[in-house]
Amino acid sequence: MMSLPELIILDVGHGNCAILRDTNGVIIIDCAHGVTLIETLENLCIQEISHILISHADADHIAGIINLLSNETIKINNVHLNPDLLRKTEIWKDLITALTDAQQRFGTVLSSELTTTKTGQLNVGQVMVEILAPTPQLALVGGVGRTVDERRLNPNSTSAVIGLVHNTHRVAILGADIDQVGLDELLKERSELKADILVFPHHGGRPGGADGKAFAQQLCDLVKPNLVVFSMGRGRFDNPREEIVEGVVSSVPMAHILCTQLSNKCAGSVPDLDPRHLNTLPARGRTSNSCCGGTVSIKIAGNQTNYAADIAAHKEFIDYRVYNPVCRRFSVRTES
Repeated sequence: MMSLPELIILDVGHGNCAILRDTNGVIIIDCAHGVTLIETLENLCIQEISHILISHADADHIAGIINLLSNETIKINNVHLNPDLLRKTEIWKDLITALTDAQQRFGTVLSSELTTTKTGQLNVGQVMVEILAPTPQLALVGGVGRTVDERRLNPNSTSAVIGLVHNTHRVAILGADIDQVGLDELLKERSELKADILVFPHHGGRPGGADGKAFAQQLCDLVKPNLVVFSMGRGRFDNPREEIVEGVVSSVPMAHILCTQLSNKCAGSVPDLDPRHLNTLPARGRTSNSCCGGTVSIKIAGNQTNYAADIAAHKEFIDYRVYNPVCRRFSVRTES
């Protein structure tokens, strides 16, 4: 299929969705609402998906899978997710119906487990797909239980955290909505989390009841990313929160911060001119001119993975087209 794998982090507004195009197959990680995912698959002429990995059952991570499962031209071979005993929403019911229909039409196989035991079992080419969290024991209690030390869990605590490794080098970690309790549980199993790219948890929102700055510092101290991506929608939930960005910058001051859409806190209005730094792939914010980094496409090449050109173009956009970028406020303080 391809000479090198590619990771595409989609601008889906408030939500998460990424595509791993590997040498022998395609993996989708989370399916946010909207048509951006299907538009991208059509743009790339993808008609078969090896695996869909759903980190957890929030609508901004699963709502888009229903249209995808119902699509007559795209074959989905496997869907993996952890059960959530708290879910009684219409979207959850629709998902179960759509999975049943896809099984009958295409033979789609449902796996009701996406835990650390799946590491190495989901590969479709050169990239090793790690499930860094949760453990099977934690997934069993999910959002209705407590940890062994009696800390209360919620569905975010048991989000599936996914790592992508190429040539023994961890290129990316996709953090889903993991909170402080979930991170603490992950660290009981893994002491080494270094990766080039971090898709930051919960769209840069509050990590449960924990201190946001301290959470961001702890996570970035562990991952030491060169690129931090906030997958977020303009005007939704005030993300990324300033204390989160401050924590990221204080931990990794040289890392580049990229939001998929332009926060209201960075610019009260969107730019008048069409941004020239975006690639040609679909992005939800393109029609409203509300993209910041938009959809991000990264060619994976182990420790030689290079996205410098894209970062340079985004930096220029931030420097010359954004009035008061949050990602610049704290870097000035760090350097002074």
